[in-house]
Amino acid sequence: WNESREELASGVGEAPEGKEQGERETEREREREREREVKRMHRSCGRLSGVSSSAGVCAAAARRGLPASRRRGGLAQQQHNASVPAPRRVRPRASTEGSSSVLDNLDNLALVKKVALSGKVFQQISAREMFEALIAINQIKSKKPENLSKVLAGNEAGEGGSYWKLVYTVGKKNLNEATSKGTGSVGGNGGNFFPVTAVQNWNEETNRIQNGIFILGVFSLIFSGDFELVDKSAILYFDFDRLDISLGPLSFGFDLPANEERVGKKRPFFIWLHADEDIAIGRGRGGGIAVWKKVDKSYREDEGVYV
Repeated sequence: WNESREELASGVGEAPEGKEQGERETEREREREREREVKRMHRSCGRLSGVSSSAGVCAAAARRGLPASRRRGGLAQQQHNASVPAPRRVRPRASTEGSSSVLDNLDNLALVKKVALSGKVFQQISAREMFEALIAINQIKSKKPENLSKVLAGNEAGEGGSYWKLVYTVGKKNLNEATSKGTGSVGGNGGNFFPVTAVQNWNEETNRIQNGIFILGVFSLIFSGDFELVDKSAILYFDFDRLDISLGPLSFGFDLPANEERVGKKRPFFIWLHADEDIAIGRGRGGGIAVWKKVDKSYREDEGVYV
């Protein structure tokens, strides 16, 4: 107390008004430092834009509000940057297919199509963007897809209908949480690229569906049954009545027992959010969402799918 009185008397200590003014000035200086930090981060991302791997790291760091170089740094450096506000999903601009930055300026549907039709490497580095775009699409009350029967099950080529490979899925839990609380409430990639070859076949001429799993061209497990497509509500009901299994030259199958409880609207179904000549997006009865891409005869021959 004596020391404090001496400081005030000598003018070293600050009166309360002076202290408050000094605190406000300190806070303003911190805000200016945060702004300079974000600008340095953006410039750093710009310099990395010509390098595929670095651009991917930079994009990931930007989504977390930290410069890529400091994401690689030690704990003390990361703690130093903890107060830097995260910018809105900044992606470095890059010209290479090896970076998710090629998704810049695409709307949600275009982004999903780009990723779904790309190779596995690009898909893996774009998994989070795929998840966030699907959440946005699911929340929009858009017009129902038109000509669903022709798009999903058309048989113009005389190949027994149309064939669709399952690409990506988001489970019910993540879908509901992201819808109610925002995508930031879901960690990781949010969804998953389907790890094995799963191809569905719909044929509008026979109203039959096939849902098969194919492994290395030597093993297949195919469920088949009837489907009903309600164009007005964009709902496709289906149920399976047969299972066929093949292993190399060996194959066998059998009819499945009927389930009297699975009739009418109690059958499994897909609600289609979008369908065109390239991709289809639908919600299943289980509450999740999935993306398929259309595959042609050459793909099926190469992969041993329905041949």
